[in-house]
Amino acid sequence: MMNNKLLLSAAVAGLLLSPLTIQAADPVSNIGIMGSHSRYDVSSDTPRLDNNKQRMPKAGIYYNYGNKMTGKQGLVYQAGAEAQYGKRGDVKEEQVQVELDLGYRFDLGNSTYIDGIAGAGYQYNEFNDKKGADLRLTNRSPFVKAAVGLNHAGSTLLTRLEVGTRYNIEAESKIKVEHARSTTVNLKGKHSPYAELNFMSDKIFNDMPLTAGLYYMQNNYQLKDKHQYSKTKIKNDEFGFKLGMFF
Repeated sequence: MMNNKLLLSAAVAGLLLSPLTIQAADPVSNIGIMGSHSRYDVSSDTPRLDNNKQRMPKAGIYYNYGNKMTGKQGLVYQAGAEAQYGKRGDVKEEQVQVELDLGYRFDLGNSTYIDGIAGAGYQYNEFNDKKGADLRLTNRSPFVKAAVGLNHAGSTLLTRLEVGTRYNIEAESKIKVEHARSTTVNLKGKHSPYAELNFMSDKIFNDMPLTAGLYYMQNNYQLKDKHQYSKTKIKNDEFGFKLGMFF
């Protein structure tokens, strides 16, 4: 409980940082395409749900604006949104996420910087499996986040590594299983770790302003329903990439 309060406090403090006292620099827009592969694992006391494992390739688009890649010492920020869709046989998935990050960056010398990030966002995910248990699961998850980032500005390439965790707050899930009525239940707060490695350059390929990135994200859910789905847990491991342009 104490760790959850600390994470929430860090996110709120980051969102309240005043731009009047900290100088921000060099924001850019970044737009592009993304692809990912998700691995779902459902465990439950409900036989029709238990041991439900699925893999799902997805593709989509993203956009963000800020200076997390380009800023030097001082305020760093980024607002972004992304949407993905996947279909494999009788299984479909839709996912949308928006988030806002704020933090402060310190100069370590040798064109290397470290920063602390706090943020908040919202994720919508709909998973529809028409085979087997005929499962339809819809998650709505507001979240806060905290992360640490490391930037390096080379002569031709900007590189950023970010590692952190998201924490679901007031999340809910709507679940529908074959031959059963749909049920809306709250989700227990869960930590969802993630890591991102991003690159930016306008010198490598015909002076085009390009970005590329790899990421890993784990989403953990546990239903709080006291009856039918009380011990249902869902884990989603997602590996992905992004390719885009900045301006």
